[in-house]
Amino acid sequence: MESIARLIPQVMRFAAGQNDMLLAVCRAAWALAAGEVTRQVSEVVGLADRTLTVAARDAQWKRQLEALAPQIIFQLNSILRQPLVLRIHIVVDAKLFKLAPRPEKPLPTAPLPEELVASAGAIADAALREQFLRLAAACLARDRAGDARARRPDSAQSKDR
Repeated sequence: MESIARLIPQVMRFAAGQNDMLLAVCRAAWALAAGEVTRQVSEVVGLADRTLTVAARDAQWKRQLEALAPQIIFQLNSILRQPLVLRIHIVVDAKLFKLAPRPEKPLPTAPLPEELVASAGAIADAALREQFLRLAAACLARDRAGDARARRPDSAQSKDR
């Protein structure tokens, strides 16, 4: 990426004011200036009148980018080696960012006490009740596994003795 940063000023000279070329250069500079995480949740979508338009994944990221905008503008113009961007306009466009679904790990399960299952019957929403019971079973399984590990003599503990 740093080798691209060295080429950007040369590309700027060849752009000769062509907006589509300047936009492409700004996209490359954004990738360098914004950082890895910010790059994953934002995308440069336009450049007009020295205002860079950036799409953010959601309103929370929009607020974050607005707070970071002065620093990013400084970084962008440093990479571009000229004050091409004076302002960043941030819009929310969730359609640009397809979130990959997280692979679901199967939760460990443990038998649930009958009184817990009976009490869960008070949860009117069937999907919420099911989720509650799955999570309760996973917590019990984790606690029981932790108790079993605590009862086993650890090789590190036996070395200290």
